[in-house]
Amino acid sequence: MLTCQADSMQTSPGFVCFGPLVPTVPKSQVHTVYHVPYVQTGFRVAGQPWTYYIGSLFQKNNQCMNSWTHIIGFFAMIYTMLKFAQTLDFVGDSYTWPMLSLFITSMLMYIGSAAAHCLQSKSTLAYFCCFMMDYAGIAIYGCGTVVAHYFYCMDDDVSYFLKDVFLPVGSVLTLNVFICFAHAEITYPRPYPPANKLFKGVALASAHIWITQSISNRLYNYYVSLKREYTRSIDSHLCHILCVLAATFFYSADMPERFFPGRFDFIGHGHQLFHICALLGSLFHFDAMYLDMQAGRASLGKRPIPTLFNTFGVIFLVLLLEVLFYFWFYRKVVAKLEKQK
Repeated sequence: MLTCQADSMQTSPGFVCFGPLVPTVPKSQVHTVYHVPYVQTGFRVAGQPWTYYIGSLFQKNNQCMNSWTHIIGFFAMIYTMLKFAQTLDFVGDSYTWPMLSLFITSMLMYIGSAAAHCLQSKSTLAYFCCFMMDYAGIAIYGCGTVVAHYFYCMDDDVSYFLKDVFLPVGSVLTLNVFICFAHAEITYPRPYPPANKLFKGVALASAHIWITQSISNRLYNYYVSLKREYTRSIDSHLCHILCVLAATFFYSADMPERFFPGRFDFIGHGHQLFHICALLGSLFHFDAMYLDMQAGRASLGKRPIPTLFNTFGVIFLVLLLEVLFYFWFYRKVVAKLEKQK
């Protein structure tokens, strides 16, 4: 229960561009929905104007660096896309459309996550709405990854078994990521019980394992078997997987703040490290996609041809379903908050 009121707080005149900044408060003075494990200070006060939360990007609070790590990720994706555009025709060459769709979905994920961390402290309703938007971004980036892996990554052996099911099953699994994340957040809010992370972990692992099937044969042939069949992208794929595993660890383990509560409230806590590992993984992923895309041009006759329907059409369909589920979950949140009043 809130123990302080926004309008009773003394304001700071130090940031006139977005309005005065309200000083942050300790954990004991905010609703439990905003609590972060082992983070003790730097919580923003609810009920302020939206401009305050935008301005708090330049304030020392415990969500500030979470936003900036993904703002940097957003611009890193733009920079990488422009760099690739120097050698790729994203408009006239349909073979590049899966790559373009991956860039667009990655930017949606990063900017959505940055906005969620920036704006979530406005109210409990805003908290749920913002993080459902965040989860929708994660899922749509997963769908973009499914599309790119379908056209660029599968070798002939994997394609023989998965070419007819990889895209539809992957799309369903990535949509399921959003559904499970949103359900877990609403049904099992902070302080998170084990069921929350179980729902999220199983959904995300299922999607990632399915996507990894597209490169599993190459990984096995080079790193495990005696064939040592090397492809130029294989090291980047492995680095991407290792970054995903590191990100998963920091997301679930609450380290290092678990051992030093209050010491990493502003910078260095596990969620920030999770963001950094995710960004590094994205950069390795795009490097691998570029190399696979270049290598795959020689096999254009053997693989499906990218079209608007099977690239952007798939992503638009998943995005449309996400919007429908978003508003369904929104109604559940509103009903739950009304019941709690």
